[in-house]
Amino acid sequence: MLDFEHSLPVLLLRAREVCMARFRPILGRYGITEQQWRVIRALAEFNGQELAELAERTLILRPSMTGIIDRLERDELVVRKKDSQDGRKTCIWLSRKARRLYDKIMPEVASEYSLLQEQFSEKSWDDLYTSLFQLIKMENSSVNNR
Repeated sequence: MLDFEHSLPVLLLRAREVCMARFRPILGRYGITEQQWRVIRALAEFNGQELAELAERTLILRPSMTGIIDRLERDELVVRKKDSQDGRKTCIWLSRKARRLYDKIMPEVASEYSLLQEQFSEKSWDDLYTSLFQLIKMENSSVNNR
């Protein structure tokens, strides 16, 4: 059995912290939290999502997501709209203000991401992604096999 410092969950958390330490200053300059950025980024790619779908996509628990959306709505970064095809559903949409904010932040995030990637060989970077995707697939298949 591996000791605490070498356990996979701890290593993954440490790796996440190393990554996020590079991006937090960027988000902080714009007054955006990590979770708010995840929501904005997800909506920039998949605009008009229901709250449950958005929570699942961004890995944010639904009770937390409600508060995040409330704050983003207060700051005029998202808009809640009834689904045009099913009036029972409410979808979350980026506002124009949020789109402009995304367009300002994303080049800085992309630049920092490139600097991070440069710390690896191309093979190591590809192996890292392959391993992470393989680990994620194992979780999905183990849930289905229970």
